[in-house]
Amino acid sequence: MNPLKLNPNLPELDGTIRVSGLKGQVEIFRDSYGIPHVRAHSTLDAYFGQGFVTAQDRLWQMEYDRLRGSGRWAEVAGIAAREHDKTVRRFGLRKSAEQDYNGLDQHSKTIFQAYASGVNAFIQTTTSLPPEYALCDFQPETWEPWHGLIIYKIRHILMGVFESKLWRYKLLQELGPDKTATLFPEYRDSEFLILPPEQRYTAVLSSLTEDLAQAMSILNTNHESDSGSNSWVISGSHTDTGLPILAGDSHRALDTPNVYYQNHITCPEFDVIGLSFPGIPAFPHFGHNETVAWSVTHTFADYQDIYLEEFDPNDSRLYRTHNGWGNVAQSEEVLTIRDHGTECLTVWSTEHGPIISGSPQDGFGLALRYTATDGPTTWAETLHKMLISKNINELKLSLRDWEDPCNNLLMADTEGNIGYFCRGHIPIRPRQNGLTPVPGWDTQYDWTGRIPFDELPSQTNPPNGFISTANNKPIGDEYPYFIGIDFALGYRIERINHHLIQSSSHQLGDMKNIHSDKESIPASVFRDKVCRLDKAENDITQAIELLQAWNCNMDKDLVAPTLYSILRDHVIEELLIHNVGQTLYTLVWDPTDRGRVTFLNRFKGLVTEHMSQDKVDLLPVDQTWSDVLSRNLSKTVDTVSKTLGTDPSSWAWGNIHKAEPTHTLSPIHPELAEVLNPPKMSVSGDGDTPLAGSYAPANPARVTSLSVARYAYDLSDWDNSLWAVPLGASGIPNSPHYYDQSAAWQNLEMIPMYYNWQGIIANSQHHQTLQP
Repeated sequence: MNPLKLNPNLPELDGTIRVSGLKGQVEIFRDSYGIPHVRAHSTLDAYFGQGFVTAQDRLWQMEYDRLRGSGRWAEVAGIAAREHDKTVRRFGLRKSAEQDYNGLDQHSKTIFQAYASGVNAFIQTTTSLPPEYALCDFQPETWEPWHGLIIYKIRHILMGVFESKLWRYKLLQELGPDKTATLFPEYRDSEFLILPPEQRYTAVLSSLTEDLAQAMSILNTNHESDSGSNSWVISGSHTDTGLPILAGDSHRALDTPNVYYQNHITCPEFDVIGLSFPGIPAFPHFGHNETVAWSVTHTFADYQDIYLEEFDPNDSRLYRTHNGWGNVAQSEEVLTIRDHGTECLTVWSTEHGPIISGSPQDGFGLALRYTATDGPTTWAETLHKMLISKNINELKLSLRDWEDPCNNLLMADTEGNIGYFCRGHIPIRPRQNGLTPVPGWDTQYDWTGRIPFDELPSQTNPPNGFISTANNKPIGDEYPYFIGIDFALGYRIERINHHLIQSSSHQLGDMKNIHSDKESIPASVFRDKVCRLDKAENDITQAIELLQAWNCNMDKDLVAPTLYSILRDHVIEELLIHNVGQTLYTLVWDPTDRGRVTFLNRFKGLVTEHMSQDKVDLLPVDQTWSDVLSRNLSKTVDTVSKTLGTDPSSWAWGNIHKAEPTHTLSPIHPELAEVLNPPKMSVSGDGDTPLAGSYAPANPARVTSLSVARYAYDLSDWDNSLWAVPLGASGIPNSPHYYDQSAAWQNLEMIPMYYNWQGIIANSQHHQTLQP
């Protein structure tokens, strides 16, 4: 059945609707891309309007996130989602969200209530629910104010780094501390010796970490890798207008619809446009008001620890602590599984947090201590404070209670100031906590506080005239606190800075050159080595010549990027097997959790570094880089020929390097994928270029992470600002705005970000009024 035929009508976007919950009139103008601009006469009505328009465009997406964040996705997806829901219930996200909401001040609660009222007003008045509801035979429930908080938590729990600790422990057990340390050259082998060496701990921890890694792969529904971002802010002393430019893009898996929602809300207290999370009021990550703009990238800070807990073999209600045995907290959960009835699940927690692997009956378990679930937090009180900030100093101060995730926040204001601030709570504890799981009964691994707000990395108006971030290490080794170790390699930031230092008079249009930069630094290392190979071997002569003439741009229309990427994959594959063995290689090659992805990226960087320096530590005995490259280039030509045919004109990078937008229901209803999924898109770039396009080599070049939003803010004239997302503003498959930005996004163009109300009204395609 075609779900679009179940209800071919779209929500009404014109005319007047009477709704309950409003104090005054709210007007909604939509531009030619369906992006809503909401104008209200009071603060709470503005948030009501934001909730209403978000539900108009993204109600099913909100439903999906609400259900999966609550561990209820099996109510729709059936038995296939059973393990997903069990894992989420163990994390306790619903309880954490409710506690956060209950702990908010009254003003913040009224904001979440107003937003929820807007969502419910749409549900109550529409005759055109998204077609997914009929397809699933499901009805939307009343939207509760705390639901937005659970959406935020499920969207960000995987942005911590605890999965990397599980993977490092796996390496340690398989390879030993000496070999593991060679793969992490910045650490001594002694730093990997944390847990007691007794066999009983080794065996049980290996089992628990493997079970948890498998559970986390189930949560990573989009097979996301390399979630990160680029951002840069340029001082007015280095722009043609004399005022700052703030630009960048966010890198994530391509949700369908997109994770971010373009919208604009205004009232007497604020006038803000940006990218919001459907289900959550305000603009946590990207936006600007009349005087200040902000954007974020992921810091890759470490604020999630894994503790091994030992339970009393004589009494499963107790667990080992530093001074005896403590009581295990226990509660019961009931899962509803479509067509399979209900199922009871017991969950446990210790002083460190929920047991997310193992159980008292098993004798051991792994507890997650995570800042966002470590007790009630008032982070959501920052959301409104951000919108009413007048300059970068006020914006920074508004984030004192920001919790999770830790972000590199870039800021600029119309007074000409630019700044950087690492926002978020980072616990103080030993550096060893950042490497692997640690024993829960040893107090030396306890958290002893958090990095003081005033001592978090920060910078204002640097003398070089710009600040840039690309998930790279945010501060030097002289910093007195441990922040993390799983930062991105420096390739993207090097390319971004290359552009920023080229001019002292940047224009807004120049930002496209950075957004679209697809020059690969590792490719230049491989290319230069390949060019020195003997061309006598006929099967690789043409490949060598193609790479020799290449400028290392990962352009989707070129052949050389295909040769380089497959060559690199073959080299990495060979050296992985040589250095970590077949078993670990198999796990890494098609990574289903972020710990393996992070390691694979690190190993790729290590290989590139060794190749550039002619170091042979990673190579088989008596082998040279020429030997490795020569046999793998021959293998590359064979692979490309089998995959794309023998005609080199068909070997363009874009023929295999593609983004495949996948609707949440396509895996459940594959027969409808053609209707639900937007078209595939050929993509330039890769995981090492500012123009992002990461992929897992086992599924050759299928893009797993890319730019999900591009933006450029012009603080001299907000109406010059631009943005684009890969799909569109609407999440409804039969909407004309489901993927109407795809063409601009693919062509590395952006669309207008209308801010002035005269221009908004003049360019509006729809006008709707909400009346109390």
